[in-house]
Amino acid sequence: MRVAIAFSAQRVDPDTDLHAAVDHLSDAVARLGHHAILVPLGLDVLQFWQDLRAARPDVIWNLCEEASGRPGRELHAAALLELQDVPVTGTAAAELALCLDKSRARLLLAAAGATVPLAVRVAVGQALPEVVPLPAIVKPTSQDGSAGIDAQSVVHTQAQAQAAVARLHAQGLGDALVEAFIAGREINALMLGPMGGPIDRLALGEIDFSHVADNQPQILTWAAKWEEGSPEFLTTPVHYPATVDDVLRTRIALLADRAFAALGLAGYARLDLRVDADGQPFIIDVNPNPDLSPDAGLVRALPAVGLTFDDFVALQLQWARIK
Repeated sequence: MRVAIAFSAQRVDPDTDLHAAVDHLSDAVARLGHHAILVPLGLDVLQFWQDLRAARPDVIWNLCEEASGRPGRELHAAALLELQDVPVTGTAAAELALCLDKSRARLLLAAAGATVPLAVRVAVGQALPEVVPLPAIVKPTSQDGSAGIDAQSVVHTQAQAQAAVARLHAQGLGDALVEAFIAGREINALMLGPMGGPIDRLALGEIDFSHVADNQPQILTWAAKWEEGSPEFLTTPVHYPATVDDVLRTRIALLADRAFAALGLAGYARLDLRVDADGQPFIIDVNPNPDLSPDAGLVRALPAVGLTFDDFVALQLQWARIK
């Protein structure tokens, strides 16, 4: 089988996670006996289209995180791939767009019976409402990867909330979401399954906040995710598998099933959850098509559900072809 691996060339250099993900994936495809063809998406979209056509793939693996060198356009890249009329791995363009808008995704999740924290959206140029949930975490509505989130993002007063919203707006990160902050554990749930579900495998990991200083909020900031060597990065490791009792595992599995169906997820996706003192999990983010780098959470989670990375790749290729 010919597998075209489409990826954002603007994001690839020897020091980026995406470079590692491309190599990791292409090696796995080859080990499975398939032919991997690398198709970079650079500034010339027409060239990308022509390269895809010339590759004559049976399946396209979507690793694109931007289009035309512009972050946030992963949905545009996915739409280009879908126009090839060839099976494509992962979540489709329309559903990617939905997940990138946290406000819209929250509405669908709540309608499906999934628990989400109370939140208020504050558009650019709009004043902060007189009533917001407090304490709260203030984050961009349409950014991913914890963009714009730092130690000052958790607020306890109206004035702090206003200041945090103003900072996001000033940084050009778009509308802000003032979301009730759930103090407690943070768990991520890797969901694997074909489009439309049901979920085939569910792997749970937990952020270890035990080394976070007492005067710092127990959250995953931008630095904690991306700035290796920073205090935030070093004090928030993720452990797999998470230690959860049967009640919490059942609650998370129910939320995962509802989220997977409500948001039209496919292939592989991750839920980020906070768990309150009563053991109730709340969905705080949904991440379709997460990182496939060798040291990424997805890869580290696979042994917890009895899969090697090659097993994972084989499943994704199978599910893409039955969409």
